[in-house]
Amino acid sequence: MNKSLPDKEVRKAIFTAFNGTVVSTKTINVFDSLYPTTSTNDSAYVLMTAQGNDTDNNKCDSYWNHDILLEVAVWYKGTGNPGSRVLADDILDSLRNTLKDGLTLGGGLTQQSQVMTFPNDIVSNLPNGTLIRKFMRLEMRIN
Repeated sequence: MNKSLPDKEVRKAIFTAFNGTVVSTKTINVFDSLYPTTSTNDSAYVLMTAQGNDTDNNKCDSYWNHDILLEVAVWYKGTGNPGSRVLADDILDSLRNTLKDGLTLGGGLTQQSQVMTFPNDIVSNLPNGTLIRKFMRLEMRIN
């Protein structure tokens, strides 16, 4: 395939579309792969994590079948049950609404179609707080 891998263009489009979105009075930031320890102690954020690609060639054109896993993370400090999943639900729903009509990609790439799936949540009760993680897998056909 003569077209560049879509990874950086997809991350850039998601960042541009959602970073700084306000959900339930909290400003939600988007990070690439890891939450930076130098951040301003965000208690809710989105991570753009695993990405994958494969090619689909037919007699008319070549396509990328691309997927990216987006992780909504909400951190509640304290022991016991210091918070609920409501904020994480609200962030995931806002992210879904923002991305439902597709992405505007650079680099000469065009998104042809997409499918959103929502894998199971993970709640981790740690000694100093609770981490709630919700996921969205965005699968796209890119030309």
